[in-house]
Amino acid sequence: DFLKPGEQVTPGAPAFLNSYRDTPAPDRLDFARWLVADDAPTTARTVVNRIWQAYFGQGLVTTPEDLGSQSAPPSHPELLDWLAVELTESGWDLKHIHKLIVTSNTYRQQAVSTEKLLAVDPNNQLLSRGARFRVRAEVVRDIALAASGLLNPEVGGPSVFPPAPEFLFKPPSSYGPKIWNLSNTSEQHRRSLYVHRYRSVPFPPLQVFDAPKGDAACIRRTRSNTPLQALVMLNEPQFVEIARALGQRIVTEGGTTFEDRLQYAFLQTLSRPAEAQEIAILKGLYDQQLHRIEAGEVSAPDLLGLTDSEENRTPQNQQLAAWTILARAILNLDETITRQ
Repeated sequence: DFLKPGEQVTPGAPAFLNSYRDTPAPDRLDFARWLVADDAPTTARTVVNRIWQAYFGQGLVTTPEDLGSQSAPPSHPELLDWLAVELTESGWDLKHIHKLIVTSNTYRQQAVSTEKLLAVDPNNQLLSRGARFRVRAEVVRDIALAASGLLNPEVGGPSVFPPAPEFLFKPPSSYGPKIWNLSNTSEQHRRSLYVHRYRSVPFPPLQVFDAPKGDAACIRRTRSNTPLQALVMLNEPQFVEIARALGQRIVTEGGTTFEDRLQYAFLQTLSRPAEAQEIAILKGLYDQQLHRIEAGEVSAPDLLGLTDSEENRTPQNQQLAAWTILARAILNLDETITRQ
């Protein structure tokens, strides 16, 4: 009851945590000092746990939002404490922690496993192999843009507005009408970090890959595996544009033979050369699709975003259309968007 004031309350911390500094009038600076005090291990543990989570897909404590007595216990408590001490003794140097992790043997392990290891450590809690997980939603789009050569690397600036369905920004899909003014072509290709997001209307291509909504805090993202994700990478307008650009890049920069071009495509998307079996399979797909295009079953101008006219049905465009189909297939590989 605000009409019956009780005992005066001053700033402080829960009694079960490290003691708060005794000052006449504690303020926010005192609180900041309390967070990073030598006898406050929770802050450092939380920070290094979140860094570990970014590299391995899950933290040493699998509940990064809760490192208390009710949370999941750490899989490697000594390692968690050692990293926390390294962080504090280095002057809270985050770069030092990142370097420690990425140069470790644990991080550099291969993601391949054996039946025996899978039986003993199915969720890789014991770090018996390298981490393998799908990258974040924003990185999925950025990988495709970078491989195609479309990525605009500009840093900073206002939000950008890539193509999106107009109905999303009107009732009943949205709480009141919202503005989505399409950015120019170069701005559309900036990193997904800069894509504008309304709190109540997430950007669909990112939401499908489990990007969080803006109406609640997200400490840990879930990872789903749904047919919608493949449909987005095959048919979403910007991914279609990316496939066209990658196809054009392969034909222009990849050499003259099929194998040279395919090796170039693999290096751009998967950062490795194609194996003999993969070359044979994709050569079959290329020949099949080129035959369908030449027979008129598939329109090359439609695939390339051109008007359907005789001058656009040239052999060069037919080959480019077939490479566009191959580019869509390679971009849609599990390996393309998986950290391993």
